[in-house]
Amino acid sequence: MTAGSARTMAADIARQIENEVVADGWRVGTSVGSESAIMDRFGASRSVVREAFRILESRHVATPRRGPGGGLVVTAPDLSTVLDQASLYLEYSGFTADDLFQTMELLEIAAVEQVAATISRADLDGLRDTLTAEAEVDDLRFAPSTVYTELARLTDNPVLALFVDIGNNLSRTHGIRPSQSEQRWIHQHSVDLVDALAAGDALAAVRTVRRRIRGLRRRQSVTSTRHDSTGVQ
Repeated sequence: MTAGSARTMAADIARQIENEVVADGWRVGTSVGSESAIMDRFGASRSVVREAFRILESRHVATPRRGPGGGLVVTAPDLSTVLDQASLYLEYSGFTADDLFQTMELLEIAAVEQVAATISRADLDGLRDTLTAEAEVDDLRFAPSTVYTELARLTDNPVLALFVDIGNNLSRTHGIRPSQSEQRWIHQHSVDLVDALAAGDALAAVRTVRRRIRGLRRRQSVTSTRHDSTGVQ
């Protein structure tokens, strides 16, 4: 077997195992099989199977474990790795700040509209805890979570939550450090949003999201223009 065909076979084995993990409900901690069992199953050499294991480990699907009950064991995907990879791809694609703001406005409004009708007192308490933590952060770009990421999680829509997290991750990389007055302005919009949700006023909540995003977009545009004209990076 040539090196190229060995890599192809390893990739095929990894893809088949990955598909089976997904079909089985991604049960973290369960064993896919021992190295020798997978060699027998696929009629592959040890080196090919180990390459398949390496592929699965790099994709955070499964990892080899030694000892009793070991073999290839299903693992949980690492969200931070997913966010970093998605962000790198968007960097490569040449996204713009306008792309980011436009998408975040759509996603955050979708989250608000979905949560507004069903939000509970416990949900509101959780959002207020997030507001308290947000108020204590020196730079909001690096807050571990925001009202908007928490709202996305409250939708129970993992796709929406993931894309809001990706947008938040890109904002950390490309956002301009806000001044103290700007941080207060951003935080006040978060407070207004939670107050609107507590009052059951979905329209006011949506308007708050739009004001915040469009204000951030104008600020980014003005600051970028100043940097371009002065040569400041």
